[in-house]
Amino acid sequence: MRPPPGAAAATSPRGPRAAAEHPPPRCFNLQPMDGRVDVLLGNFRVGRLHVDPASVRGEGGCLSPALLVPASLQLDPRDETQKIAITELEADLVLPNRGEVALGPVVGAPARVSSLDSRGGIWVSIPGSSIDHRVDFRFPLSIEQVRLLEDHAERLGDEEIPLGLRLRISAAWLRQSSNAPRPGPVNHPLPAATGMASELWPLWEGKIEPLEARLRRDDWATQVLPGLGADQVRLIAVRLPASSRVLGSEAAGAIDTARHRYDAGDYRGAVQACRDLRDAVRNHLQADHGTVAERVVEVLALPADSPQIVLLDNLWKALSDLSSAGHHRQGRQLGAAEARASVLLAATAVEYLTSLFARGEA
Repeated sequence: MRPPPGAAAATSPRGPRAAAEHPPPRCFNLQPMDGRVDVLLGNFRVGRLHVDPASVRGEGGCLSPALLVPASLQLDPRDETQKIAITELEADLVLPNRGEVALGPVVGAPARVSSLDSRGGIWVSIPGSSIDHRVDFRFPLSIEQVRLLEDHAERLGDEEIPLGLRLRISAAWLRQSSNAPRPGPVNHPLPAATGMASELWPLWEGKIEPLEARLRRDDWATQVLPGLGADQVRLIAVRLPASSRVLGSEAAGAIDTARHRYDAGDYRGAVQACRDLRDAVRNHLQADHGTVAERVVEVLALPADSPQIVLLDNLWKALSDLSSAGHHRQGRQLGAAEARASVLLAATAVEYLTSLFARGEA
């Protein structure tokens, strides 16, 4: 019994007669953008992997979001002595950069799928015809990674949404497969009742090119985003100052206090903390005789009528009006909605103010 080419250094090469009887399949250099790539052992094609973009979907909701990418692994026909088994597929989820999957950033951890523990048995070729095996790549996502996918789609406007897979493969020569291993001693310790046993010779030269699938906007909106929880919660992240250098330590502490009070259900206290934040920023910027926006005009030398200063001034006025209610009698009537609006507005105003100073220092 002869193993296929590349099984191991100790295997005997196929002779001219065997080569004539079993010519190797041609290697089709498929473009990765069509969702199909060849599975290779060295330069020898043994199958093809296909991803249908219309089958990609989100699942798990906002609590445990995951992207599911179903694929079809088609193995080319092989005669009985030349069976090839695919034991594992591993994929990285990639956001293609300018049409190049190889250059894009990887999102999350790899997805691994093994046929050794699948109910249908090992993915193995058969004589006479090709055979398809279902493979599901599941990519668990964090909240930030879901937001990254949303940003990736929004940047493309009305275009189709490309998702890439960087693929790795483990393959083996299926030397034999039966209920009782052969050859071997008659008193082999495992009885036939333990089930099928296979003898696999690992193949070292397995490879598969990166693959790109382009999702239609309709499928993205109806099959992916709802499954990721986007129909229930839309996440907007706010970047808070990483240090107290820009706005001062008192302001940084007030942000945390407002958030903690809101989480604890102290809604009036959360609004009051937003007012403390507002006052701490004024003190740190030394805006004693004017507004925060006017002080930023002085520090950054920006025109007073510039869009940046107008936006900052409006944000700060709204924050002042909303957060002042916490110190008055009507503050007792403040509920979760008002506290949430105050905290979000304070965080947005602080983020924008920090970005203006960052641009001024650049």
